[in-house]
Amino acid sequence: MKVRLERELINLYGLEGVIGVEGIKAMAAAFSVDSICMGRDLIWTPETNVQKLYFNTKGVLAEFSRVDGKMLCQQIITPYRFFWSEKSFLMWEPSDTTMVCLKPSTIYSLDGEQVRKITHENNLGFLLANGLTRENIKGYRIRSRNLSLLNATERLNDTLATNPRILDQLNRNELASYLGLSRSSVFRLLHTLYRGKE
Repeated sequence: MKVRLERELINLYGLEGVIGVEGIKAMAAAFSVDSICMGRDLIWTPETNVQKLYFNTKGVLAEFSRVDGKMLCQQIITPYRFFWSEKSFLMWEPSDTTMVCLKPSTIYSLDGEQVRKITHENNLGFLLANGLTRENIKGYRIRSRNLSLLNATERLNDTLATNPRILDQLNRNELASYLGLSRSSVFRLLHTLYRGKE
């Protein structure tokens, strides 16, 4: 797992060549198993302070937020990705979202204080903050495009093209909230999609 963590950290930091390699190795080595989660286990809930950088291994997670009394799926965490509570890890405030395990996974984590220590000792500056911010902005842009520019059929097709296994990962209610559609609309779209493949 250490080699995989090193590779993913290099991508997250946006590093090239040998710059920062020692710091990346130190950070990868400092990660440890945080939890082994099963379906529907909670990684965090609102009002918890989760100043950790997490790494998902083989499972699937989903982040939900409450908007106008409804739980909306904000993002899907696919295998071998870093994830974090933006509010806690970047702003040091209690989280305002819920992270749920959909498919069993082993979750690794590194405490924020250790991240800061390794960053300081290895002169990594603001590279991690820049990387996390870049990933957040990219995710927001993709989601905004999907929800505002695409019609319902295009949203589903785009989501399936990006993550072909999403139908195995989310139940229909969760998929509907992720797509910004009603449950009945999702059922109609899936029915049309399957009928078109016959």
